[in-house]
Amino acid sequence: MPSLPTCHLPPDRVSSEVRDVANGYTARAMHRFFVDGPTLSRGQARQAATVLRLGPGDIVVLVRDGEEMDYRLDRVSAAAVEGTVIARRPAAGEPALALTLAIAVLKGDRSEEVVEAVAQLGVARIVPFVSSRSVVRTLSAAKRARWEKIARESAETARRGRVPSIGAIVTWSALYSRLAEPVIVCWEQAGSTGAPLAHLEGAQASLVIGPEGGLSEQEVEHMRAQGARVVTLGPRSLRAETAAIAAVAVAVL
Repeated sequence: MPSLPTCHLPPDRVSSEVRDVANGYTARAMHRFFVDGPTLSRGQARQAATVLRLGPGDIVVLVRDGEEMDYRLDRVSAAAVEGTVIARRPAAGEPALALTLAIAVLKGDRSEEVVEAVAQLGVARIVPFVSSRSVVRTLSAAKRARWEKIARESAETARRGRVPSIGAIVTWSALYSRLAEPVIVCWEQAGSTGAPLAHLEGAQASLVIGPEGGLSEQEVEHMRAQGARVVTLGPRSLRAETAAIAAVAVAVL
């Protein structure tokens, strides 16, 4: 009987699950959980036991403060999980730049679209604000909690090492003091006088994106006076949510 042909995949086509099997792990070992303490929370334990059907001997990955821990489950129930850390390493999916995104609260679910995308791209902190042309001028506790949930789920999807934090809503006049320097304002009217946004180096930086109606000249000058740099995202007019996602992508990728 003739032998079957062998298929050789280049390394970049081999899935992480296949590599993990080769290293003695199973695909089930790759379930990741952001944790605040030494083990899974009660809700995560319930998910592990009843949804994922994990049991003693399975390995999951706990993620906390930029570190990944391979965690062998020793006891599993819907109420609690006990286990043992068997390996530690820095989270490879966390960018070196701690980027803050200041974004005006947008209409409908557009802000949630931004939170979902930029959390995957690598933003460290999101600061919502209101300015003179903002349509939405509040951020309820329930809405902020919804943003936090989206940020957490998106960071898990992107295999990041930290969950982006969601700040309290601030006014334009108070915004600069809440941001990490250097502060870079993306302004649709910068035109030929503004340098294009480029990839950012360094330990930290902040990007500012205005609301649906844009930022006024007075608001931009207020930021300039405090030391902010004003840049352009190009000659096309972008919606606020598109501008936010595009700016973060340029800055960190």
